[in-house]
Amino acid sequence: MKALRIDHVGIVVKDLDQATATYARHFDLQVDPSRGGEIPALGIKNAFMPIGDSALEFIQPLTDQGPVAQFAKERGEGQYLLSIEVDDVAAAVEHLRGLGYRVGDPNNGIAFVSPKSSHGVNLQLIQRTAR
Repeated sequence: MKALRIDHVGIVVKDLDQATATYARHFDLQVDPSRGGEIPALGIKNAFMPIGDSALEFIQPLTDQGPVAQFAKERGEGQYLLSIEVDDVAAAVEHLRGLGYRVGDPNNGIAFVSPKSSHGVNLQLIQRTAR
């Protein structure tokens, strides 16, 4: 397993349009229109704002169910996850499990490391290139 870069940082917000407007105004970032949108299966809508070789992902819960809504209810707005691009997500999962980490099964090139295994960070592993 090789970690390649920070892919993006996920931030839970109450109002997606307001949050992206704030970051556009204060940091001159622009929403990437080719990414994000409503994801009914997850009960969220999101938007990505590239910054260097990474991005900020703003995530607004659309329902009161699911992990993003639970996070917002318990903690309010704030950093939700750190996404690290890896060269091979299946190998990364196998490697981390071998070290005793709690890691979910890969699904569509993504796996989550339990915050209990990553010093309180909701860590997402993502594989951007096909294997």
